[in-house]
Amino acid sequence: MIKSEVTRARLEEALDRILNKATTIVPYSQKLSVKAVEEEAGLGSGSIYYYKDIVEKIQAYKNERCSQSLLSDNSSDALSKLRLRLKKEVQLKRKYKSEVAELRERLSNMASQHNSFALTIEEYKQRVAELEYQLANE
Repeated sequence: MIKSEVTRARLEEALDRILNKATTIVPYSQKLSVKAVEEEAGLGSGSIYYYKDIVEKIQAYKNERCSQSLLSDNSSDALSKLRLRLKKEVQLKRKYKSEVAELRERLSNMASQHNSFALTIEEYKQRVAELEYQLANE
């Protein structure tokens, strides 16, 4: 093998290891970059630029991951916003239900008081009529 073919193979193997998170030199959590592939392959800085196709592969993988993460982030953000909104609406519904129950109880109490007062008024009207009748007959 020619030296350039060996270097190309080392770069491609390093790229595969980084993509599979099975790195030996760079931390597996490091983002995919030209520098990371060079370091993983054990090459000097800038030597990867002699292999334009590998640089293009790296850029393509980065662009693909970026677009996928944007789509998943947007959908998960929208989903989490909807879940939060639903949770707030459920809490409001519970709050309003308890308020309605409390107001109905108060209305029931007020109605019973009203009936009690109306009965008392009628009793006093009857008593006043009796007293007026007694005064008139004396």
